Parts: sequence; structure tokens; C-alpha cells
Amino acid sequence: MKKLEIILGRDSLHYVVERLALIEHVRSVHITSSEMVNMHAKEDSRSLVSIKIEFAIEDEYVDEVLQLLLGDDKITFGRIYVIAIDRAFELGYKEGYRFRLALSSLIRASRKDVFDTVTDYENLTELFPSYFKSIIIRSSSDNVTVTEEEITIDNLSIKQISRHIVYPPAVHEVEILSGYLEGSRITETYTEASEGTQLMVVADIRIKEPLARIFGFHVRHKIEQQIRGLMKELTRLVESRYENLQ
Repeated sequence: MKKLEIILGRDSLHYVVERLALIEHVRSVHITSSEMVNMHAKEDSRSLVSIKIEFAIEDEYVDEVLQLLLGDDKITFGRIYVIAIDRAFELGYKEGYRFRLALSSLIRASRKDVFDTVTDYENLTELFPSYFKSIIIRSSSDNVTVTEEEITIDNLSIKQISRHIVYPPAVHEVEILSGYLEGSRITETYTEASEGTQLMVVADIRIKEPLARIFGFHVRHKIEQQIRGLMKELTRLVESRYENLQ
């Protein structure tokens, strides 16, 4: 098992996540923002805001990642570290059903408007009543917010607690801490495009057995349909607002 750390500029984030989504063996990724300081550069150009993508992968698939990214002209700045992992364990998850999704959508509105709508937790029930029945903010500090939610999937109400981590206006990460989808991680990246905002959603979905039994063979379709529907409703809502402002 190896851990890969990819350091790159913000402008390459969406593209690299999209490329990684092509590799079946890359599952959940963790994205953080940091400031890189070049001690020998001129004072006015020492700092660079960079993004770090981290994930674990089996040894035999490391070369597949390297071949995909090394020498790619669209990645203007970056470095990949390959780190050996002696042992890795998953905590607190009982195996039920698991799958991965990678979805993208072009939204004809500014990146700030799209990002602000998605992270307006207090008003999500009003904005997307078909998907959110209730949301209560339990804690909020810096870029982390913990919410208690009741969502609807195919007319079934599900209660859960989620942790939201934001790096405005580029990244929104959601980790589900309790409920039928406990352990699921969803990473959304927002990239400026010539016609608006490119939204990329990479989801590592874990479903506990009781919910998997309820939906049976259709469980993946139901969850994917839910996410696609929410993306479509987000697009409709934000684009209509944007058109009214013009």
C-alpha cells in the first residue's frame, strides 16, 4: 500500500481530480489548501497558495497514476510524493455496500454564486425542499461546519450528521459522520470556465446494510439519481438568478 501526496496549484485542481476519477482504484481523496513559501525567492513572490490531494492506493496501481499525470501540459505546477504505508485500518465502518461516482456539470453562473448557494446550509431546505427536510447547524469554526440533517432519497427520510469543510470558492468536502450513509465522502470542486463554472463531484458512497436492503439492486441508481437531480436543480436555480441580474 502506498500513500500519494500531490501538490499543485489551485488552477489545476479540477483537472487533476477529473483525471484521477478515471482510475477505478483511486477511491476517496482528501483535499487541503496550504501556503507554500520559497525561502530563496524575492519577498513579493515567496508565497504560493497550493492544494494537496492525498489518497492511499495499492502498490501495483501507483504507476498508473504517475503515467496519467507526469508530463501533462495542463498541469502547470506540481509535485507527487509516493510514501510507503506499513499498515492501514478503517475505523467504525461495518461493510454494507460501497461504490464511487464522478459527475460533472457546467453551470452558467459565477463560481462565487454557485459556491455560496451550495454552502448556504441554513437555507438549503428552502432552496431544495425536495432533497432537504431539515438542517440544523451544530457547530461552526473557521472553515468547518457540522450539521444535523434530514434528507430524502426516493421518498425515504434519512437522518445524519455531516461535517462540511470549505476552501472558498474552490472546494467543498462533505463527510457523513452518522446514519445509513456513515463514512461516505463527497468532494465538490468549482472551477472557473469560459461559460461559467465547472462543477465536479467525486463521491465515495458507503451504505449500511439496512438501507441497502431497502433499495436492493437499485441502491446505486437511487443514490446517483439523487445527486444528479440535486446538481440539475442547483443549475436551474443559480442560472435563473444569474439571468435575472443581467
